[in-house]
Amino acid sequence: MSQSFKVYAVDDDPLVLDIIQTILEPDCRINTFESAEACWEALESDKPDLFFLDVNLPGMNGFTLCRKIKENSELCATPVIFVSGHDTIEERIQGYDAGGDDFIVKPFEPEELLRKLKVAQNMVLSCRLLTEQIREAEQLSSLVMASMDETGILLQFMSKLIAMESAGEIGEGLLELLRRYRLEGVVQTRSSGETLTVSAAGTNLPLEESIIEHVRHQGRIFEFSRRSVHNFERVTLMINNLPLEDPDFCGRLRDHLSVAAQGADSRLKALQSENGIHSALASVGHTLMELRDAHQRNAADSTVLITALQDTLLNSFYKLGLTDNQEKFLQNMVGDFMTRMAELLNRGLHTQETLQRLNDRLEQLRNC
Repeated sequence: MSQSFKVYAVDDDPLVLDIIQTILEPDCRINTFESAEACWEALESDKPDLFFLDVNLPGMNGFTLCRKIKENSELCATPVIFVSGHDTIEERIQGYDAGGDDFIVKPFEPEELLRKLKVAQNMVLSCRLLTEQIREAEQLSSLVMASMDETGILLQFMSKLIAMESAGEIGEGLLELLRRYRLEGVVQTRSSGETLTVSAAGTNLPLEESIIEHVRHQGRIFEFSRRSVHNFERVTLMINNLPLEDPDFCGRLRDHLSVAAQGADSRLKALQSENGIHSALASVGHTLMELRDAHQRNAADSTVLITALQDTLLNSFYKLGLTDNQEKFLQNMVGDFMTRMAELLNRGLHTQETLQRLNDRLEQLRNC
């Protein structure tokens, strides 16, 4: 601290300057000036850590120089200690109004001057540490805010992904995610036997397809040049312009994009399952309707046969020459048979109604 701590002392008395320099020089680097104007000119190329200013100077006095120092954005935090031969309340008030930090009365003791120097050194050191802490806090705050914003973009994509209903919609969603991260790239989806490759340049471009076909077998995450590839069973996401100049941001992007690609892969898998279920439901529904139609046909055919049987028996009674008891026996037998057939037909109607209800329920499930 002593070698780097720089002091400017201004006094129109060379002897006072020599005394100040002799006392302070072992503990700091000191520059002396016999006028405020000379000191101010030197400030254009150099900035000290502490000022000792005489109050009564020829030309610009110490109070005026102090005001100029405090009005300068680069110097305003630098401590100013006034040195005066008059210990009056008026001068102290003037020094305070000018922005001074302390006041020493001539003649002063070496111990007093050194004590003031130590206090100023501690003040400057504390200020530097505080400034560094503020800078680090601002960097951390910026990093946290940037990370929150990046995570927010990912969360928005994931929330929209749930409602995406096709491979094309998922591919466009991933491209939009890249654009929000200020990235360019290519997305390939593979679902239900169909492959779709999309980028800002177009769809299924031969060159992009050939590159994706090459890199999709290079491992889960594959990087070359400024490119990063994220491979999953149904999705390949290739980024063309990784910000390698910002390693922290680049690392966060890898994590976010890997999560997004995995989410897209899971959504495609779910869509395939949903399509399979819908297809199965449609097939079952078709089968149920075939069963219902078959039951209706059987019921109609049975009714026709029963009616024909009844007519045939009645006509046969006259030709067979049956006794009354025989006719009554046959009529009772046919009647019992028709009653059982009617019960079977009623059961068939119930079966048809059940099949219809099942088909209606399947239709509702397909539309969900």
